[in-house]
Amino acid sequence: MAPPPEEPAAPAIPPVAPGLAARAELEAGLLRRLRGTRATIPVVPRPQGVARFPASPAQEWAWTRTRARPRPAPVVLAGMRLRGPLDTTALEQALNAALARHEILRTVLREAEDGRLTQVVSPALRLRIPVTDGTLADFDALTRAEVDQLPGLAHGPLVRARLLRLDVEDHIVIVVLHHMVADARATEILLADLAAAYLAARAGRPAALPPPPLQYADYAVWQRDRTSDAHRSRRTGYWTRRLAGALPPSLPSDRPHPDLPAELGDAVVLPLPGGLPAALRACVREHGTTVFVGALTAFQVLLARYTGSRDISVPAPVTFRDRRELEDMIGDFSHPMVCRTDLSGSPTFASLLPQVRDAFAQDLQHADLPPHLLTPRLAGPDELSDLLDGLEFGAERAADAQELGGGLSATPMPPRWPYALRPLSVRLSHRPDGGDLVLTYRRRDFSPGRARDLGRDYLSVLAACLDSPGAEVFGPRAPGLRVPPSSG
Repeated sequence: MAPPPEEPAAPAIPPVAPGLAARAELEAGLLRRLRGTRATIPVVPRPQGVARFPASPAQEWAWTRTRARPRPAPVVLAGMRLRGPLDTTALEQALNAALARHEILRTVLREAEDGRLTQVVSPALRLRIPVTDGTLADFDALTRAEVDQLPGLAHGPLVRARLLRLDVEDHIVIVVLHHMVADARATEILLADLAAAYLAARAGRPAALPPPPLQYADYAVWQRDRTSDAHRSRRTGYWTRRLAGALPPSLPSDRPHPDLPAELGDAVVLPLPGGLPAALRACVREHGTTVFVGALTAFQVLLARYTGSRDISVPAPVTFRDRRELEDMIGDFSHPMVCRTDLSGSPTFASLLPQVRDAFAQDLQHADLPPHLLTPRLAGPDELSDLLDGLEFGAERAADAQELGGGLSATPMPPRWPYALRPLSVRLSHRPDGGDLVLTYRRRDFSPGRARDLGRDYLSVLAACLDSPGAEVFGPRAPGLRVPPSSG
Protein backbone atom coordinates (compact mmCIF):
# COMPACT_ATOMS: atom_id res chain seq x y z
CA MET A 1 0.00 0.00 0.00
CA ALA A 2 1.50 3.30 -1.08
CA PRO A 3 1.91 5.84 1.74
CA PRO A 4 -0.25 8.97 1.62
CA PRO A 5 1.27 12.02 -0.04
CA GLU A 6 3.50 14.20 2.07
CA GLU A 7 1.75 17.10 3.74
CA PRO A 8 2.30 20.34 1.82
CA ALA A 9 2.63 23.70 3.46
CA ALA A 10 -0.77 24.47 4.93
CA PRO A 11 -2.50 27.57 3.55
CA ALA A 12 -3.85 30.18 5.91
CA ILE A 13 -7.55 29.53 6.43
CA PRO A 14 -9.62 32.44 7.75
CA PRO A 15 -10.21 31.66 11.43
CA VAL A 16 -13.57 31.00 12.98
CA ALA A 17 -14.46 32.97 16.07
CA PRO A 18 -14.16 30.99 19.33
CA GLY A 19 -16.66 30.90 22.17
CA LEU A 20 -18.99 28.16 21.00
CA ALA A 21 -17.35 25.23 22.72
CA ALA A 22 -20.24 24.51 25.10
CA ARG A 23 -22.73 23.75 22.31
CA ALA A 24 -24.44 20.38 22.60
CA GLU A 25 -26.68 19.20 19.83
CA LEU A 26 -25.28 22.03 17.83
CA GLU A 27 -27.61 22.55 14.89
CA ALA A 28 -30.80 21.97 16.85
CA GLY A 29 -29.69 24.27 19.65
CA LEU A 30 -28.76 27.05 17.27
CA LEU A 31 -32.07 26.87 15.46
CA ARG A 32 -34.00 26.81 18.74
CA ARG A 33 -32.27 30.00 19.84
CA LEU A 34 -33.04 31.68 16.54
CA ARG A 35 -36.76 30.90 16.87
CA GLY A 36 -38.09 33.24 19.60
CA THR A 37 -35.90 36.17 18.50
CA ARG A 38 -37.66 37.13 15.29
CA ALA A 39 -41.07 38.54 14.41
CA THR A 40 -43.88 36.21 13.41
CA ILE A 41 -44.16 35.45 9.69
CA PRO A 42 -47.33 37.14 8.41
CA VAL A 43 -49.98 35.36 6.32
CA VAL A 44 -50.30 36.82 2.83
CA PRO A 45 -53.91 37.44 1.66
CA ARG A 46 -55.09 34.93 -0.93
CA PRO A 47 -57.18 35.79 -3.98
CA GLN A 48 -60.00 33.61 -5.25
CA GLY A 49 -58.82 31.00 -7.73
CA VAL A 50 -55.23 30.80 -8.93
CA ALA A 51 -52.76 32.68 -6.72
CA ARG A 52 -49.34 34.04 -7.64
CA PHE A 53 -46.45 34.70 -5.29
CA PRO A 54 -42.75 35.45 -5.69
CA ALA A 55 -40.39 32.50 -5.53
CA SER A 56 -38.26 32.02 -2.44
CA PRO A 57 -34.51 32.68 -2.57
CA ALA A 58 -33.93 28.91 -2.30
CA GLN A 59 -36.18 28.31 -5.32
CA GLU A 60 -34.36 30.99 -7.27
CA TRP A 61 -31.05 29.28 -6.46
CA ALA A 62 -32.37 25.96 -7.72
CA TRP A 63 -33.81 27.69 -10.79
CA THR A 64 -30.43 29.08 -11.79
CA ARG A 65 -29.11 25.53 -11.71
CA THR A 66 -32.11 24.00 -13.49
CA ARG A 67 -31.99 26.47 -16.38
CA ALA A 68 -28.39 25.52 -17.07
CA ARG A 69 -29.18 21.78 -16.83
CA PRO A 70 -32.94 21.13 -17.20
CA ARG A 71 -32.63 17.34 -17.36
CA PRO A 72 -32.54 15.32 -15.27
CA ALA A 73 -34.82 17.30 -13.01
CA PRO A 74 -33.54 17.64 -9.45
CA VAL A 75 -35.94 15.59 -7.38
CA VAL A 76 -36.51 14.28 -3.88
CA LEU A 77 -37.48 10.61 -3.73
CA ALA A 78 -39.36 8.72 -1.05
CA GLY A 79 -40.38 5.08 -0.90
CA MET A 80 -42.24 2.89 1.59
CA ARG A 81 -42.74 -0.85 1.50
CA LEU A 82 -46.29 -1.63 2.62
CA ARG A 83 -46.84 -5.16 3.88
CA GLY A 84 -50.33 -6.32 4.71
CA PRO A 85 -53.82 -5.62 3.36
CA LEU A 86 -53.65 -2.31 1.49
CA ASP A 87 -56.68 -0.19 0.55
CA THR A 88 -55.43 1.54 -2.60
CA THR A 89 -58.47 3.82 -2.73
CA ALA A 90 -57.79 5.04 0.81
CA LEU A 91 -54.12 5.61 -0.07
CA GLU A 92 -55.13 7.76 -3.03
CA GLN A 93 -57.54 9.70 -0.83
CA ALA A 94 -54.71 10.26 1.64
CA LEU A 95 -52.43 11.65 -1.06
CA ASN A 96 -55.10 14.09 -2.21
CA ALA A 97 -55.73 15.15 1.39
CA ALA A 98 -52.05 16.04 1.63
CA LEU A 99 -52.27 17.97 -1.65
CA ALA A 100 -55.20 19.92 -0.26
CA ARG A 101 -53.29 20.72 2.93
CA HIS A 102 -50.06 21.94 1.35
CA GLU A 103 -50.27 24.67 -1.32
CA ILE A 104 -46.72 24.02 -2.45
CA LEU A 105 -47.74 20.58 -3.76
CA ARG A 106 -50.24 22.36 -6.05
CA THR A 107 -47.63 24.86 -7.24
CA VAL A 108 -45.82 25.32 -10.53
CA LEU A 109 -43.09 27.87 -11.21
CA ARG A 110 -43.12 30.22 -14.16
CA GLU A 111 -41.02 33.11 -15.36
CA ALA A 112 -42.99 36.36 -15.26
CA GLU A 113 -42.78 39.09 -17.89
CA ASP A 114 -40.22 40.95 -15.80
CA GLY A 115 -38.00 37.83 -15.79
CA ARG A 116 -38.63 36.93 -12.15
CA LEU A 117 -39.56 33.46 -11.06
CA THR A 118 -43.14 33.20 -9.77
CA GLN A 119 -45.02 30.55 -7.82
CA VAL A 120 -48.43 29.80 -9.35
CA VAL A 121 -50.74 27.97 -6.94
CA SER A 122 -53.83 26.08 -8.14
CA PRO A 123 -56.81 26.11 -5.77
CA ALA A 124 -57.25 22.36 -6.14
CA LEU A 125 -55.42 19.33 -7.52
CA ARG A 126 -56.23 15.64 -7.49
CA LEU A 127 -53.84 12.87 -8.45
CA ARG A 128 -54.24 9.18 -9.09
CA ILE A 129 -51.79 6.57 -7.90
CA PRO A 130 -51.30 4.10 -10.76
CA VAL A 131 -50.60 0.49 -9.80
CA THR A 132 -48.00 -1.59 -11.64
CA ASP A 133 -47.58 -5.32 -11.08
CA GLY A 134 -43.97 -6.44 -10.91
CA THR A 135 -41.08 -7.68 -8.81
CA LEU A 136 -38.32 -6.06 -6.77
CA ALA A 137 -36.19 -6.17 -9.91
CA ASP A 138 -38.57 -3.59 -11.43
CA PHE A 139 -38.16 -1.08 -8.59
CA ASP A 140 -35.22 0.86 -10.04
CA ALA A 141 -36.64 1.01 -13.58
CA LEU A 142 -40.03 2.15 -12.31
CA THR A 143 -38.40 4.87 -10.21
CA ARG A 144 -36.45 6.11 -13.21
CA ALA A 145 -39.62 6.17 -15.32
CA GLU A 146 -41.39 8.29 -12.72
CA VAL A 147 -38.47 10.71 -12.53
CA ASP A 148 -38.29 10.98 -16.33
CA GLN A 149 -42.04 11.64 -16.59
CA LEU A 150 -42.08 14.49 -14.09
CA PRO A 151 -43.47 17.48 -16.04
CA GLY A 152 -41.58 20.72 -16.49
CA LEU A 153 -41.65 23.42 -13.83
CA ALA A 154 -44.17 25.58 -15.69
CA HIS A 155 -46.70 22.79 -16.25
CA GLY A 156 -46.74 20.46 -13.25
CA PRO A 157 -47.87 18.76 -11.22
CA LEU A 158 -44.46 18.62 -9.57
CA VAL A 159 -45.35 15.55 -7.51
CA ARG A 160 -45.92 11.99 -8.73
CA ALA A 161 -46.74 8.72 -6.99
CA ARG A 162 -46.96 5.10 -8.10
CA LEU A 163 -47.53 1.72 -6.48
CA LEU A 164 -45.46 -1.31 -7.37
CA ARG A 165 -47.53 -4.37 -6.43
CA LEU A 166 -45.27 -7.30 -5.60
CA ASP A 167 -48.04 -9.50 -4.20
CA VAL A 168 -51.58 -9.20 -2.91
CA GLU A 169 -50.33 -7.89 0.43
CA ASP A 170 -46.93 -6.53 -0.55
CA HIS A 171 -46.53 -3.11 -2.23
CA ILE A 172 -43.96 -0.35 -2.63
CA VAL A 173 -45.18 3.23 -2.92
CA ILE A 174 -42.85 5.57 -4.83
CA VAL A 175 -43.18 9.34 -4.39
CA VAL A 176 -41.30 11.80 -6.62
CA LEU A 177 -41.18 15.52 -5.75
CA HIS A 178 -39.40 18.23 -7.69
CA HIS A 179 -36.69 19.68 -5.47
CA MET A 180 -38.04 23.20 -5.98
CA VAL A 181 -41.17 22.30 -4.00
CA ALA A 182 -39.63 19.97 -1.41
CA ASP A 183 -36.47 19.07 0.46
CA ALA A 184 -35.54 15.89 2.33
CA ARG A 185 -37.38 16.97 5.48
CA ALA A 186 -40.50 17.57 3.36
CA THR A 187 -40.68 13.88 2.44
CA GLU A 188 -40.88 12.98 6.14
CA ILE A 189 -43.74 15.47 6.60
CA LEU A 190 -45.56 14.14 3.54
CA LEU A 191 -45.24 10.50 4.57
CA ALA A 192 -46.52 11.34 8.08
CA ASP A 193 -49.50 13.13 6.53
CA LEU A 194 -50.16 10.17 4.25
CA ALA A 195 -50.16 7.79 7.22
CA ALA A 196 -52.59 9.94 9.25
CA ALA A 197 -54.91 10.54 6.32
CA TYR A 198 -54.83 6.87 5.31
CA LEU A 199 -55.94 5.77 8.77
CA ALA A 200 -58.78 8.30 8.67
CA ALA A 201 -59.88 7.18 5.21
CA ARG A 202 -59.87 3.54 6.29
CA ALA A 203 -62.09 4.45 9.22
CA GLY A 204 -64.47 6.41 7.00
CA ARG A 205 -63.59 9.73 8.65
CA PRO A 206 -62.41 13.01 7.10
CA ALA A 207 -58.64 13.31 6.88
CA ALA A 208 -57.23 14.33 10.24
CA LEU A 209 -54.96 16.96 8.70
CA PRO A 210 -55.57 20.40 10.19
CA PRO A 211 -54.70 23.35 7.94
CA PRO A 212 -51.17 24.58 8.65
CA PRO A 213 -50.81 28.05 10.18
CA LEU A 214 -48.61 29.11 7.27
CA GLN A 215 -48.00 28.04 3.70
CA TYR A 216 -44.69 28.06 1.84
CA ALA A 217 -45.72 31.16 -0.15
CA ASP A 218 -46.01 33.10 3.13
CA TYR A 219 -42.48 32.10 4.00
CA ALA A 220 -41.22 33.02 0.51
CA VAL A 221 -42.67 36.55 0.68
CA TRP A 222 -41.31 37.07 4.20
CA GLN A 223 -37.88 35.71 3.34
CA ARG A 224 -37.55 37.97 0.32
CA ASP A 225 -38.59 41.00 2.37
CA ARG A 226 -35.93 40.36 4.99
CA THR A 227 -33.14 39.85 2.45
CA SER A 228 -32.23 43.52 2.46
CA ASP A 229 -29.12 44.96 0.83
CA ALA A 230 -27.53 45.39 4.27
CA HIS A 231 -28.32 41.81 5.25
CA ARG A 232 -26.97 40.55 1.95
CA SER A 233 -23.81 42.61 2.36
CA ARG A 234 -23.15 41.14 5.82
CA ARG A 235 -23.64 37.59 4.58
CA THR A 236 -21.52 38.00 1.46
CA GLY A 237 -18.80 39.64 3.50
CA TYR A 238 -18.69 36.67 5.85
CA TRP A 239 -18.57 34.05 3.11
CA THR A 240 -16.05 35.82 0.90
CA ARG A 241 -13.72 35.92 3.91
CA ARG A 242 -14.56 32.37 4.95
CA LEU A 243 -13.95 30.88 1.49
CA ALA A 244 -11.00 33.02 0.42
CA GLY A 245 -8.54 30.74 -1.32
CA ALA A 246 -10.65 27.59 -0.82
CA LEU A 247 -10.32 24.91 -3.49
CA PRO A 248 -12.44 21.83 -4.15
CA PRO A 249 -10.72 18.56 -3.19
CA SER A 250 -9.40 16.48 -6.06
CA LEU A 251 -11.49 13.31 -6.07
CA PRO A 252 -9.81 9.92 -6.57
CA SER A 253 -11.73 9.10 -9.74
CA ASP A 254 -10.77 6.20 -11.97
CA ARG A 255 -12.88 7.57 -14.91
CA PRO A 256 -13.88 4.20 -16.36
CA HIS A 257 -16.25 5.65 -18.99
CA PRO A 258 -15.19 9.24 -19.82
CA ASP A 259 -17.49 9.39 -22.87
CA LEU A 260 -20.74 8.63 -21.01
CA PRO A 261 -23.26 11.45 -20.53
CA ALA A 262 -22.54 13.30 -17.30
CA GLU A 263 -25.98 12.75 -15.79
CA LEU A 264 -25.88 8.94 -15.82
CA GLY A 265 -25.37 7.73 -12.28
CA ASP A 266 -25.52 4.75 -9.98
CA ALA A 267 -25.19 4.09 -6.27
CA VAL A 268 -23.34 1.80 -3.90
CA VAL A 269 -24.96 1.02 -0.56
CA LEU A 270 -22.76 -0.30 2.26
CA PRO A 271 -24.32 -1.46 5.55
CA LEU A 272 -22.78 0.23 8.58
CA PRO A 273 -20.71 -2.19 10.66
CA GLY A 274 -22.34 -3.40 13.84
CA GLY A 275 -21.64 -1.12 16.76
CA LEU A 276 -20.48 1.82 14.63
CA PRO A 277 -23.67 3.95 14.95
CA ALA A 278 -23.68 3.53 18.74
CA ALA A 279 -19.96 4.35 18.96
CA LEU A 280 -20.46 7.45 16.79
CA ARG A 281 -23.34 8.68 18.94
CA ALA A 282 -21.37 8.11 22.14
CA CYS A 283 -18.32 9.93 20.80
CA VAL A 284 -20.16 13.01 19.55
CA ARG A 285 -22.19 13.14 22.77
CA GLU A 286 -18.97 13.22 24.76
CA HIS A 287 -17.68 16.11 22.65
CA GLY A 288 -20.94 18.06 22.72
CA THR A 289 -21.77 17.86 19.05
CA THR A 290 -23.87 15.92 16.54
CA VAL A 291 -23.63 12.81 14.41
CA PHE A 292 -23.38 15.00 11.32
CA VAL A 293 -20.35 16.88 12.64
CA GLY A 294 -18.62 13.65 13.67
CA ALA A 295 -19.31 11.97 10.34
CA LEU A 296 -18.22 15.06 8.38
CA THR A 297 -14.97 15.35 10.34
CA ALA A 298 -13.99 11.77 9.50
CA PHE A 299 -14.84 12.38 5.83
CA GLN A 300 -12.61 15.45 5.75
CA VAL A 301 -9.80 13.39 7.27
CA LEU A 302 -10.24 10.85 4.47
CA LEU A 303 -10.13 13.56 1.78
CA ALA A 304 -7.01 15.03 3.36
CA ARG A 305 -5.32 11.64 3.12
CA TYR A 306 -6.40 11.17 -0.49
CA THR A 307 -5.29 14.61 -1.67
CA GLY A 308 -2.37 15.51 0.60
CA SER A 309 -4.01 18.88 1.26
CA ARG A 310 -4.83 19.97 4.80
CA ASP A 311 -7.29 22.67 3.71
CA ILE A 312 -10.48 20.69 3.00
CA SER A 313 -13.78 22.19 1.82
CA VAL A 314 -16.83 19.96 1.57
CA PRO A 315 -20.34 21.12 0.57
CA ALA A 316 -23.17 19.83 2.74
CA PRO A 317 -26.91 20.34 2.27
CA VAL A 318 -28.44 22.40 5.06
CA THR A 319 -32.15 22.86 5.67
CA PHE A 320 -32.67 26.23 7.29
CA ARG A 321 -35.94 25.79 9.19
CA ASP A 322 -35.08 28.26 11.96
CA ARG A 323 -38.60 28.74 13.34
CA ARG A 324 -41.11 26.49 15.01
CA GLU A 325 -43.82 27.35 12.48
CA LEU A 326 -41.59 26.05 9.66
CA GLU A 327 -40.83 22.64 11.18
CA ASP A 328 -43.82 20.88 9.60
CA MET A 329 -44.03 22.91 6.40
CA ILE A 330 -43.44 21.24 3.05
CA GLY A 331 -41.19 23.27 0.76
CA ASP A 332 -37.59 23.76 -0.25
CA PHE A 333 -35.60 25.33 2.59
CA SER A 334 -32.31 23.78 1.54
CA HIS A 335 -29.17 24.80 -0.21
CA PRO A 336 -25.53 23.70 0.00
CA MET A 337 -23.16 25.19 2.55
CA VAL A 338 -19.40 24.80 2.22
CA CYS A 339 -17.79 23.34 5.36
CA ARG A 340 -14.11 24.27 5.45
CA THR A 341 -11.62 22.78 7.90
CA ASP A 342 -7.93 23.33 8.61
CA LEU A 343 -6.37 19.92 9.33
CA SER A 344 -2.77 21.13 9.43
CA GLY A 345 -0.32 20.04 12.09
CA SER A 346 -0.83 16.74 13.90
CA PRO A 347 -4.54 16.77 14.75
CA THR A 348 -6.45 14.06 16.53
CA PHE A 349 -10.09 13.27 15.99
CA ALA A 350 -10.78 14.59 19.48
CA SER A 351 -9.10 17.91 18.67
CA LEU A 352 -10.81 18.25 15.30
CA LEU A 353 -14.35 17.69 16.59
CA PRO A 354 -14.67 20.97 18.53
CA GLN A 355 -13.00 22.84 15.67
CA VAL A 356 -15.45 21.50 13.08
CA ARG A 357 -18.34 21.89 15.53
CA ASP A 358 -17.63 25.55 16.23
CA ALA A 359 -17.00 26.37 12.57
CA PHE A 360 -20.23 24.67 11.55
CA ALA A 361 -22.17 26.60 14.19
CA GLN A 362 -20.86 29.93 12.99
CA ASP A 363 -21.32 29.01 9.33
CA LEU A 364 -24.89 27.95 9.99
CA GLN A 365 -25.65 31.37 11.46
CA HIS A 366 -24.84 32.81 8.03
CA ALA A 367 -26.41 30.07 5.90
CA ASP A 368 -29.71 31.78 5.13
CA LEU A 369 -28.20 33.29 1.98
CA PRO A 370 -28.48 30.95 -1.04
CA PRO A 371 -25.31 30.65 -3.13
CA HIS A 372 -26.65 32.52 -6.17
CA LEU A 373 -26.78 35.70 -4.07
CA LEU A 374 -23.16 35.18 -3.04
CA THR A 375 -21.60 34.22 -6.38
CA PRO A 376 -21.36 37.74 -7.89
CA ARG A 377 -19.30 38.91 -4.90
CA LEU A 378 -16.56 36.29 -5.22
CA ALA A 379 -13.29 37.18 -6.89
CA GLY A 380 -13.82 34.72 -9.75
CA PRO A 381 -17.18 33.88 -11.32
CA ASP A 382 -16.62 30.13 -11.14
CA GLU A 383 -15.10 29.87 -7.66
CA LEU A 384 -18.27 28.93 -5.78
CA SER A 385 -19.52 26.66 -8.57
CA ASP A 386 -16.23 24.77 -8.47
CA LEU A 387 -16.64 24.24 -4.72
CA LEU A 388 -20.27 23.13 -4.96
CA ASP A 389 -20.35 21.01 -8.10
CA GLY A 390 -17.88 18.22 -7.41
CA LEU A 391 -18.87 16.70 -4.10
CA GLU A 392 -21.51 16.62 -1.38
CA PHE A 393 -21.63 15.00 2.05
CA GLY A 394 -24.61 14.47 4.32
CA ALA A 395 -25.66 12.51 7.38
CA GLU A 396 -29.22 11.91 8.51
CA ARG A 397 -31.24 9.69 10.78
CA ALA A 398 -33.07 7.00 8.82
CA ALA A 399 -36.85 6.90 9.12
CA ASP A 400 -38.39 4.23 11.33
CA ALA A 401 -40.88 1.58 10.33
CA GLN A 402 -44.43 2.08 11.58
CA GLU A 403 -47.70 0.22 11.95
CA LEU A 404 -50.66 1.69 10.08
CA GLY A 405 -53.30 -0.53 11.65
CA GLY A 406 -55.32 -3.37 10.20
CA GLY A 407 -52.20 -5.49 9.86
CA LEU A 408 -50.49 -3.02 7.49
CA SER A 409 -46.87 -2.06 8.21
CA ALA A 410 -44.78 0.61 6.47
CA THR A 411 -41.01 0.26 6.18
CA PRO A 412 -38.83 2.96 4.56
CA MET A 413 -37.41 1.82 1.24
CA PRO A 414 -35.60 4.76 -0.37
CA PRO A 415 -35.60 4.47 -4.17
CA ARG A 416 -32.30 4.36 -5.98
CA TRP A 417 -31.53 7.69 -7.64
CA PRO A 418 -30.95 6.88 -11.34
CA TYR A 419 -28.91 9.98 -12.09
CA ALA A 420 -26.03 11.92 -10.56
CA LEU A 421 -26.04 15.71 -10.35
CA ARG A 422 -22.36 15.79 -9.37
CA PRO A 423 -19.42 13.34 -9.57
CA LEU A 424 -19.90 12.06 -6.00
CA SER A 425 -22.41 12.36 -3.17
CA VAL A 426 -21.85 10.53 0.12
CA ARG A 427 -24.64 10.12 2.68
CA LEU A 428 -24.53 8.40 6.05
CA SER A 429 -28.04 7.16 6.91
CA HIS A 430 -28.07 6.01 10.54
CA ARG A 431 -30.50 4.59 13.07
CA PRO A 432 -29.95 3.18 16.57
CA ASP A 433 -29.48 -0.39 15.38
CA GLY A 434 -27.60 0.18 12.11
CA GLY A 435 -27.82 2.13 8.90
CA ASP A 436 -26.18 2.49 5.51
CA LEU A 437 -23.51 4.49 3.73
CA VAL A 438 -24.86 5.52 0.31
CA LEU A 439 -22.46 6.70 -2.39
CA THR A 440 -24.12 8.13 -5.51
CA TYR A 441 -21.65 8.64 -8.34
CA ARG A 442 -21.38 9.55 -11.99
CA ARG A 443 -20.66 6.46 -14.00
CA ARG A 444 -18.22 8.31 -16.24
CA ASP A 445 -16.13 9.30 -13.21
CA PHE A 446 -16.27 6.27 -10.91
CA SER A 447 -16.51 2.54 -11.42
CA PRO A 448 -18.68 0.58 -8.98
CA GLY A 449 -15.54 -0.96 -7.51
CA ARG A 450 -13.86 2.41 -6.95
CA ALA A 451 -17.01 3.83 -5.33
CA ARG A 452 -17.28 0.76 -3.09
CA ASP A 453 -13.62 1.00 -2.07
CA LEU A 454 -14.01 4.70 -1.33
CA GLY A 455 -16.94 3.89 0.94
CA ARG A 456 -14.98 1.15 2.70
CA ASP A 457 -12.09 3.56 3.19
CA TYR A 458 -14.42 6.05 4.80
CA LEU A 459 -15.90 3.47 7.15
CA SER A 460 -12.37 2.33 8.09
CA VAL A 461 -11.26 5.90 8.85
CA LEU A 462 -14.44 6.62 10.82
CA ALA A 463 -14.07 3.44 12.85
CA ALA A 464 -10.41 4.20 13.61
CA CYS A 465 -11.29 7.74 14.69
CA LEU A 466 -13.97 6.44 17.03
CA ASP A 467 -11.78 3.67 18.40
CA SER A 468 -8.86 6.00 19.20
CA PRO A 469 -10.06 9.63 19.16
CA GLY A 470 -6.85 10.74 20.84
CA ALA A 471 -4.58 9.28 18.14
CA GLU A 472 -3.17 11.47 15.36
CA VAL A 473 -5.42 11.03 12.31
CA PHE A 474 -2.41 11.11 9.96
CA GLY A 475 -0.13 9.16 12.27
CA PRO A 476 1.24 5.61 12.07
CA ARG A 477 -1.96 4.11 13.55
CA ALA A 478 -4.11 5.47 10.72
CA PRO A 479 -5.74 2.62 8.76
CA GLY A 480 -4.52 1.70 5.28
CA LEU A 481 -6.57 2.84 2.31
CA ARG A 482 -7.85 0.82 -0.64
CA VAL A 483 -8.04 3.80 -3.00
CA PRO A 484 -4.70 5.31 -4.05
CA PRO A 485 -4.10 9.01 -3.39
CA SER A 486 -5.41 11.38 -6.05
CA SER A 487 -2.91 12.74 -8.51
CA GLY A 488 -5.27 15.49 -9.73
